[in-house]
Amino acid sequence: MRLHRWRPLLAAGLAAAALALSACGGSDDRAEPTATPASGETPAATPAPAGTPPAASPTPAASPGPVVFEPTFTCVNPVAPLEARLHRGEAIELQGRVFGTADRNGDAVLAVGASLDALLRVEVIIPAASRGSFPGDPAKGFAAREVCVRGTVEDRGGILTITATSPDDVTVVE
Repeated sequence: MRLHRWRPLLAAGLAAAALALSACGGSDDRAEPTATPASGETPAATPAPAGTPPAASPTPAASPGPVVFEPTFTCVNPVAPLEARLHRGEAIELQGRVFGTADRNGDAVLAVGASLDALLRVEVIIPAASRGSFPGDPAKGFAAREVCVRGTVEDRGGILTITATSPDDVTVVE
């Protein structure tokens, strides 16, 4: 295609971008001056354009900060994820790195020892009903961390699992 066919589209796109930029206040990041609490003055309110709904009172947005879990117990005689197959049906302490997390029907799933698509992973399942007993979201708090899990090794369709129902069952390792 020739360039002259694209000129109207390019001009329209640039005009739309300029309009959007001006509606957002442009690229000028300087804030309007406001009164400091010590001055005793309050800034004058600017009237809203006609047809604009009244502004809601400003509330600070909840910032979802990082979820940081602290160790709650010490792994005494841990089993590595690759050794867990030798302990099916046994209560063990499993220690390994969380290589991925998922949310399955509200349950938090931690892939320990390997990624979620690897067959040699051990899935630590934190049921939806138990997630609230943790100090934060377990999927975020344990992601990419070394963990210790207490529980019984079960085989579910070839994937080893351990169910952790409370913070007493799973902890980070420092």
